[in-house]
Amino acid sequence: MIMHFRIPHWDRYVGIFILLALLILTATLVFMARGQKWFEKRYRYSASFAKVQGLKPGTPVTISGMEVGSVKAFRLNPLGRVEVQMEILETYKDYLRVDSAVTIATTLLGGKTLEIRMGSPSQPPLDEEAILKSQEPKELTDFLKEIDLQTPLKKVDETLENLRALTAKLNSPGGEVFTILKNVQFLTTQLREGEGSAGAILRDKKMYLEITAAVESAKRSAVHVESVTEKAAEIAKELPGVVHQVNGRIQEIQAILDEVKKATAKLSPILENVNRASVEAPAIAGNIRDITQDVRAITGDVKKATPEVPELVHQTQEILEDADKVMAGVQKHWLIRGLVPRTQKDSSIAISQRQNPYEAKGDVSR
Repeated sequence: MIMHFRIPHWDRYVGIFILLALLILTATLVFMARGQKWFEKRYRYSASFAKVQGLKPGTPVTISGMEVGSVKAFRLNPLGRVEVQMEILETYKDYLRVDSAVTIATTLLGGKTLEIRMGSPSQPPLDEEAILKSQEPKELTDFLKEIDLQTPLKKVDETLENLRALTAKLNSPGGEVFTILKNVQFLTTQLREGEGSAGAILRDKKMYLEITAAVESAKRSAVHVESVTEKAAEIAKELPGVVHQVNGRIQEIQAILDEVKKATAKLSPILENVNRASVEAPAIAGNIRDITQDVRAITGDVKKATPEVPELVHQTQEILEDADKVMAGVQKHWLIRGLVPRTQKDSSIAISQRQNPYEAKGDVSR
């Protein structure tokens, strides 16, 4: 009996594999469709051109260099113009305005595209199936027609005429060029044979030595000039620092001048006060003189009244003693004795026993 080898559930594995392959293919198609915007809604517009060389269905439609749609079809209208139908993605529909225009542009590699120029944002959006304004592209022949070739050609003719005249002068044996060449040949012949001034200079050894010495002196001068130049470069490097220091000193001097100006400004009121005081000085001196005279008069009066002062003092002392006696008697009166507090007896010297200061000096004689 023949036994057949069989893997369990083989048909299920095959079905799962096919299903996974279909899912992967579907996902790939979906991602490609999203990348190519196959499922996005498109709006159709049209424009007419006199010529559409290089355009074909599927040609990209761009706005500011970014692809926003493609050319759908062409149609020739009764006026002989080509109507180009294009489809624009819904995302970019609002960029088309009433004053938008479309033209045929040429890429760097020579390909053709439809370039839409956005209109003003203040204008309303363009409706679907509307006709865009078209601008005819300029071909190379159009640019050549605009170029004026007559003037450059005239200049080329003039240049050729000048070259022709110049070559004629060069070819003429009696021309300036041949004369110059003959003179040069004559000079070289004299130099080679030692004739003439130039030949004598070349053959004279003394002159040769002098020329050599002059050349050496020129070399030394060049070396000296080079050293001077290096020193000048070093000085030039240090010059900014010196200039900075000088600027600092100038600023300090400016500050000092400002202080001097402030001081002089304050000096003016002081001088005015001094001038005012100098004007008032004579009056003040007169017042001082009058006061001095008054003091002298008062001093004289005091001197005159001085002899009478001791007598007045003595009379005052006697009056005070009488007043003490009266007060003592009043205190002893029986009506008011209890009302007046008793005072301790003063141990002071009696007025009559006190020494008169004026007697000691002998100013007053009693």
